[in-house]
Amino acid sequence: MRALVVEDDVVVQGVLKAYLKHYGVDYGNPMEIWALSDARKALALLTAEEDVCDVVFLNVHLSQLGDDEIYKQLMQVNSKMFGRIVFVTAYRDDLVARFPEHKLNVLDKPFRYSQLLGAMAAVVV
Repeated sequence: MRALVVEDDVVVQGVLKAYLKHYGVDYGNPMEIWALSDARKALALLTAEEDVCDVVFLNVHLSQLGDDEIYKQLMQVNSKMFGRIVFVTAYRDDLVARFPEHKLNVLDKPFRYSQLLGAMAAVVV
């Protein structure tokens, strides 16, 4: 399974990577994990190929591009990817208010491994 972590906080990025590795061991599905802190690089990767990864953990508040911009560009170029995104945020209500027409997969900061399991269950088919 391929996962992309888009997070500019190195601590949160490290926790997500560790949890995803643990998930791979627990579920017998080794994880190939990419981590980026640059939203523009992440967007380029996600729009380059249709099935570049199976799940994306996307920090809602990135310094280079807002999640609105990433969302709009992904929907134009690779709309299938939207259902594979787990938005990572401490501001769930704000996120849900901005995208009321979509069912969002959200991982609330701070989070535990059990919450990551729930997020993975929502996006992994």
